[in-house]
Amino acid sequence: MKKIALILFLLCFIPRTNAQNIYDDALTAASYAYSHSKKAHGANNVFHTQEYADKAIEAFQKVEDLADKCGCKVANETAYKARVDMESSLEQDTYERSRFFAKRAKELGSELLEQLTSCQANSDNYADEEVASSEDENELAEATQEVASKQKELEEKRRQLEIEQQKLEQQIAEQNKIKAEFEAKRAAELKAQSLMKSKAEMALQKLENALQELSVVLNEESKFESQADYVRSENDLKNESLDDTKTFYVNRAKELTQTAMQQFAGYNMVEN
Repeated sequence: MKKIALILFLLCFIPRTNAQNIYDDALTAASYAYSHSKKAHGANNVFHTQEYADKAIEAFQKVEDLADKCGCKVANETAYKARVDMESSLEQDTYERSRFFAKRAKELGSELLEQLTSCQANSDNYADEEVASSEDENELAEATQEVASKQKELEEKRRQLEIEQQKLEQQIAEQNKIKAEFEAKRAAELKAQSLMKSKAEMALQKLENALQELSVVLNEESKFESQADYVRSENDLKNESLDDTKTFYVNRAKELTQTAMQQFAGYNMVEN
């Protein structure tokens, strides 16, 4: 007789376990829906608002389906309203209106968590009444404790996921900041390189002209021939630093003066 009672107890407990699993899944999905709704409402532009709205819609749809399976009608209706608000948020063309609907969905998301918790508690009470006549109430207490422990574990996992996501978002924000600072610094350096290029090429041209004129003065039959290629395009500057640009024009100036010294040395040899 005792064995039969235990079997009947276990048979009663199976549907309860399945229902608890559905409630656990529904609460998890509701937590994600609420979290994404908060992020959609707190985003600083319409694109981020709509990005999180997409994720919230998917989570609310899942809650809607699970609430229907476990018979929590009020949560089913709230999830539906929240999903509709989030879909409306995606359809808006302004930041303010998009956030307005995201805020409504966020508030419904908070209600949704309370409703699912209430439904789950009522479900627990009903299940307890069904098995109250069982001879093995200790096993029932252990099972209830296991469910509570599972839910606590699930909540802890959700909290850890939120913390990890916040860290990831902070890292991305920091990387974007560093990238922006680098790009601004590089733009300023490129501007300085362009100015140096313009002035250096003009100065080298004047030097070359002066050397050519001096060459004719010293020897009318001689022509100064420069091998210094110092005219460059703006694209040439993009793959080098300001110091590299400076070094390039210093080397061109050296080549130009060395060429002049070699040719003028030849004039002295002719005279001797």
